[in-house]
Amino acid sequence: MKELTREVGGRTKIAVHSRDDSIDPVGACVGLKGSRVQAVVSELGGERIDIVPWHPDPEIFARRALAPARVAKVISDPRRQVITAIVDEDQLSLAIGRNGQNVRLASQLIGWQIDLYGSREWLERGSDMSVFVEDEEDSYETADFPLTELSLDRATLGALGAAGYRSFLDIIDLDRGDFLAVEGITEEAVDQLLELIDDLTVVDSDAARGGDAPLGAKGGPG
Repeated sequence: MKELTREVGGRTKIAVHSRDDSIDPVGACVGLKGSRVQAVVSELGGERIDIVPWHPDPEIFARRALAPARVAKVISDPRRQVITAIVDEDQLSLAIGRNGQNVRLASQLIGWQIDLYGSREWLERGSDMSVFVEDEEDSYETADFPLTELSLDRATLGALGAAGYRSFLDIIDLDRGDFLAVEGITEEAVDQLLELIDDLTVVDSDAARGGDAPLGAKGGPG
């Protein structure tokens, strides 16, 4: 384990690394079918745990730390230790997290301030539109996490898996009708799934900001 930051009772982000290239550090921590991380989650009363691969490059690390959101572009200012992260509009609430928790913990994890912009605001500011043209150097994958990390019963996990839904990003855009169309999913399970998605993605009014100030969080604890 390289870095860890936590808001007790809410969410923890952990960055892990292995010196052996043949070992997947995230998979080793999650365990078979999420068994290891789920045991810890249970001990913590259902507290969310994000495990991401550590990287020495702050731009790559920032992308991973903002998981499960997909980041379109990051720009770093090493002198000020500030990361500017731009995400598509459909990823903005996920990147911010509930009450700003995701971006705040990501900032603490990497030790740099993260200024977060949605694509619309970024373009309205007259900033470079080319950030949304994918190139190989910036096409890093954002870490996802399996549904087994969520507090779902076996029947629900089995039904979702049979329908091809195995990770959080697979279900994040589904609505009630989509879930009810999955064979074997109960109304109670749908309510639980929608609540989980809401908890992980909805931004309360306290997380909003006015003017041209970016959504951001200071690095470091506190």
